[in-house]
Amino acid sequence: MTRAELRASMKKRRAELRERVKASKAQTEAALANNPAVQKARRRRRLKRIASLALLLLLLLLIRCEGEPGEPVAVGAPDAGRPEEKVAVTKAVPTTPWKKPLIPPKPVPRPDFDTPSRLPAAWVDEFRLQVAARSPRLSACFIGTNRPGALRWTTLVSLQTGAVGNHDFEPMGAAADLTRAQLDCLADVLAKPGYRLSGATAEGLPERVSLVLEF
Repeated sequence: MTRAELRASMKKRRAELRERVKASKAQTEAALANNPAVQKARRRRRLKRIASLALLLLLLLLIRCEGEPGEPVAVGAPDAGRPEEKVAVTKAVPTTPWKKPLIPPKPVPRPDFDTPSRLPAAWVDEFRLQVAARSPRLSACFIGTNRPGALRWTTLVSLQTGAVGNHDFEPMGAAADLTRAQLDCLADVLAKPGYRLSGATAEGLPERVSLVLEF
């Protein structure tokens, strides 16, 4: 078989194959067309295509309508005969709550204390020095006391004779433990001998004096 005959035979076979394919396709389409399910599916696809095309046309119409220029409309145009009014905008200032001003309290009047207007007499210093000179004798009266303390001694001093009397002992701290014998010892040492008060006057009533005795 020559080359030309071979080509003619292959061409003929290809044509036959095409015919068979067409026939098979036609038979398949005919079978599918007669199938209700296939027909229903085809109708659905056809309706979807139509709906898609309609939606696309609607969008094109809307875009065209919005893009068309219309007549310009003047919004908020001021009148030609009136000057433009400017509105001043002020910021609201935050207000602080009102507070009652602080008023200093009025001074409260205090009662006057009954204090002597005169300075201590010159003899008072002499009296204190002479009492202090009796410290060794006074310390003997505190023998047996376990704790240190203080005692306020108040007495009447005669400016004429230098004698003391009417003793009053006020315990302070540990002095509350003093016995009666110790207090009598203190009164005796403080009273004897009498005091020499060179700065005192010869006239006048006895003076009351208070001293603190520490032990």
